[in-house]
Amino acid sequence: MFEKFRHLFEPKERSSEPAGDLERIHYPMPEPEKYDFYYLDPLSKRKMTICNLFANHHKTVAEICSLLETSRKLVIDTLIENKLLKERRKATRPHTPAPEEIRMK
Repeated sequence: MFEKFRHLFEPKERSSEPAGDLERIHYPMPEPEKYDFYYLDPLSKRKMTICNLFANHHKTVAEICSLLETSRKLVIDTLIENKLLKERRKATRPHTPAPEEIRMK
């Protein structure tokens, strides 16, 4: 089932605007008529929603956390994982799951 949605978790299209260094990222959402999201696990749905809100609706991390009532850690980790944000931490830390990741598995 996950194979059908694999394209959602691959690197996204980037288009630079000629007027400056503002880089717009488009996160393609699948057509609801073509996909049955019923069988997709809740965590994957949540991650898709986070990416969609950030890239296509230009919401900030704080706005996404508030809208979805989710942790800042899950939002930032999801955006980094999907290459919508760059990893800027100097020291690498072991991956610890966000509280939502533990509950939704």
